[in-house]
Amino acid sequence: MFIGQIGSTAILAAGDSADSSGFSAGSLLIPAAGVVLLIVGLVLRNRSKTAPAASADSDKIPTEAPTSGLPKHTGTIVAVAGVLVLALGLVAGLTKSGTITTKDPELAVGNCVTATDYRGAQIGKIKPTACEDNAAVYELAASVKNGATCPDGKLRDAGYFVLTNGNNSLCFAPNVKVGSCYSMQPDVNQIAPIDCAAKNGTAITVQIGGRFDGTTDTNQCAMPAGATVTPQPARVVCWQPVTPAS
Repeated sequence: MFIGQIGSTAILAAGDSADSSGFSAGSLLIPAAGVVLLIVGLVLRNRSKTAPAASADSDKIPTEAPTSGLPKHTGTIVAVAGVLVLALGLVAGLTKSGTITTKDPELAVGNCVTATDYRGAQIGKIKPTACEDNAAVYELAASVKNGATCPDGKLRDAGYFVLTNGNNSLCFAPNVKVGSCYSMQPDVNQIAPIDCAAKNGTAITVQIGGRFDGTTDTNQCAMPAGATVTPQPARVVCWQPVTPAS
């Protein structure tokens, strides 16, 4: 295995674009219905107040006369219902708006992500993890659009771990630790931390023989052919296969 080509295969990930137009339209329906009910109720109530008074010989004077055959107090009931619906719509809208604006922290250059998040998340949904975390094996080196390349001038054959959906691409440098071991599936552009002595099935276990930041000189490694180089951040990683225990 030529470990120097560890990041040579691009991973295709579905893009994520949130369309909030449905929410924007739906969020106005409940308050609008409340306003309509309130207006109708006030109109009915006003008409009942201006209706002809009861005759002088009537025993009782109604406080709200029937309007167009509607039950007494219809206007008041409809107006109160409108107020309640309007309030419900406004509360629901504020709650939904707060939910939408509360997003996961945006991934920025220099942030690290775990093997699990890299493998399962879509572009735009990957959450950053502290780079000191042993599980955070990827460091975002660049975010490019419209087919632009990673900092080494490549994309599909880049020396980076690449996630792309065709329009947006994320280029990750390996954030690995000297002496640690990582699992690598054949022909899959992914790594994951693993115990050096663990059985790894069909996957390959590699150990980090050296990591040199601030340089792109592969001669820093005992086996230069087994090194990967990223110009941004400038980093050389020395990979060496682990011999399976007999």
